[in-house]
Amino acid sequence: MNKQREAVYGLRHQLLEGVDQKEIILEDYVAGILSGLMDDFCAPKVHPADWDVKALKDAIFTRFGVDILAEGIKPETLNRQELGDAIFERLKARYDAKEKLIGPDAMRYHERMIMLSVLDAQWKDHLRDMDHLKEGIGLRGYGQHDPLVEYKRESFDMFEAMMQRSQEETVRYLYLMQILERPEAPAPGRPVIEGQPAGAAGGDGNGRQPRNISTSVDELEEAFQRRKRRELEQARMAGAGDHRKRRELEQARMAGAGDRQPVQQVVRGAAKVGRNDPCPCGSGKKYKKCCGAGG
Repeated sequence: MNKQREAVYGLRHQLLEGVDQKEIILEDYVAGILSGLMDDFCAPKVHPADWDVKALKDAIFTRFGVDILAEGIKPETLNRQELGDAIFERLKARYDAKEKLIGPDAMRYHERMIMLSVLDAQWKDHLRDMDHLKEGIGLRGYGQHDPLVEYKRESFDMFEAMMQRSQEETVRYLYLMQILERPEAPAPGRPVIEGQPAGAAGGDGNGRQPRNISTSVDELEEAFQRRKRRELEQARMAGAGDHRKRRELEQARMAGAGDRQPVQQVVRGAAKVGRNDPCPCGSGKKYKKCCGAGG
């Protein structure tokens, strides 16, 4: 579980630092998803005549919004490797076209925000599922299975499935993202900085979305930011409450210390009379037989 936590928070740390994720998305996420689809519908040991091209086409269109047949790909004329390469090139071209439309800075912003939002949601669900697994894993012992071994195996499988869902959701959001408002063209005579999207001038330099670019995932990103601000505010209030309680307890302790009266020491006025000494009352008896008899 600690390794899973390190993997998730390591990725979150990169996203919060603004590390470019385009290469990971294309070369890892997109390539991995495409490879899985090819294995499902165009398995290596299956003859090309038996490939399920229609199911492959529908699956790619659902996840990426790309119609491979409309893009000019003819599966019947290609072998498996050529088909996979042709589809991957079309997917990269579609992604680059969307980035060119809104600008690289805005695209990097959307990548980070969508990955953070999806990863956080999937991680919370995974933690809940792990709690459920932990509650019932002891019952595996009745089936002659080691609960610890079963817990490690199933937790690993659940983590792998969680990361796969996170990648698929991220890619789906990015590829199906629609540009609702086109960036404004720069005014005549206004200098354009190379590599900066139109309308991005005046931004804060952190790759945040230019104000005049509106997309279909803005609501998702804004909801994620509101949720994070609310969680930070709750954590801050909880910390302030704990600090206030500690301060009140300290003040009460100090006040109580100030109210306490000093303990007075009892000083004996005369020397102590021994039990066998003559009684000071003058009776002539020993102290233990006279006034000291009651003690």
